[in-house]
Amino acid sequence: MIIFRPLVFILVLLGSATAVAQQLSNAPVTITIAKPEQAYPPYHWLEDGEVKGLVPDIIAATSKAIGNVKVEYKVMPWKRMFELAKSGTIDAIMPINLNAERQYYLNFVSEPLIMERMNFVTTNAFDVDFSGNLNDISQFDVAGIAGYYYGEAYQAAKFNTIELPNEETQVKMLLAGRFPLALLDINILPFYINKLGGEKEHQVKVLEPHLYEAALHLAFAKNGKHALQAETFSQALVKLKSSEQYQDILSTHLTTAVD
Repeated sequence: MIIFRPLVFILVLLGSATAVAQQLSNAPVTITIAKPEQAYPPYHWLEDGEVKGLVPDIIAATSKAIGNVKVEYKVMPWKRMFELAKSGTIDAIMPINLNAERQYYLNFVSEPLIMERMNFVTTNAFDVDFSGNLNDISQFDVAGIAGYYYGEAYQAAKFNTIELPNEETQVKMLLAGRFPLALLDINILPFYINKLGGEKEHQVKVLEPHLYEAALHLAFAKNGKHALQAETFSQALVKLKSSEQYQDILSTHLTTAVD
């Protein structure tokens, strides 16, 4: 009988290790996510010390679906987010676009949180027809944001871009009939129309097709302690996006007040 004791002892140890591993896998996980300090409604903003918006609501619903994840936010400058992500000091950052350089130090949640879509926007104060050929509208001034890059096709069309400080100013000038065109993420357009009192003098019209689409992601620091959570979040997010709950979140933050 003695010769079997080492084997029994090993089996007991393996069983104990498996039980501990199962307990650890179900243990609560706190993930600290960095958010840019500049508000970008309806995607995200800070209100009374609490991070709110479309993206935090999506992340909260995804975390709840996973079941053992608690999310905390830290608000900081844009560049600081990436510095801390490189060092692994912060667990994750959002919402960002995926590119090759960032993939060196970030594990992206492969499923996008949402797509931002950039469109030309005009009003009934101007007669602008657009079918997708940029040269057909390149004679018009375009209200853009200082420092923003709108892609190679836009650059090649040689638009005269009037650089404004922010999206609110863009929409304000558009509603006042100051510019024939503006380039805007149409997800944010209804928010600012409502904030500025609605369409009074001029009716806003979104021109199709869109100039480009870009995915907004949550990404985990590869040097951080929760780098492997990216795949878990992606699987849960895929399921969430096929549910009514996701559509309810979109409906809460994205109105359909614009044609």
